[in-house]
Amino acid sequence: FGSSGNSSLSSPTRLLGRRSSQASQAMARARTSLMSKLLALSAVCLAAHWVAGSIAFVQPPRSEPAPSAQAAVVGALAAAAGAVPAEAYNFKGPLTGSEVCTQKPLFYIIAPACDPIFLVSPIYLAPILIVFWGTIITVIQLLIPATQPDEDLR
Repeated sequence: FGSSGNSSLSSPTRLLGRRSSQASQAMARARTSLMSKLLALSAVCLAAHWVAGSIAFVQPPRSEPAPSAQAAVVGALAAAAGAVPAEAYNFKGPLTGSEVCTQKPLFYIIAPACDPIFLVSPIYLAPILIVFWGTIITVIQLLIPATQPDEDLR
């Protein structure tokens, strides 16, 4: 009686063990199969890149050399183009040369009036533009009633 009970208890355990080992073996085969397919695909892509990539995107060398004199002239003109605006500047501000432009604490506030080149600097230009456009927008809003907010929406 005791030996038959042991065999009946051990048989489902053995079946469960066999099933889990068979499942793990099947998963291992599937992983191996998937890895081998990915490896083969990457090898094909790499070979295609080596064969077609070097031909498709690289231009063959030209037989005629680029004229060096023309390249030198273009380079010199590009370098000189940066200095042209500074040489062409000859504007005078309303306070240019006055004593007030030499006093440093005050100069930082009135620099565009002493030398208009300071208007290029965003430090001086931004407040001027804000005041200018703010004034224009305020005048437009006061003169045109359609720009006023609706009283019913308040």
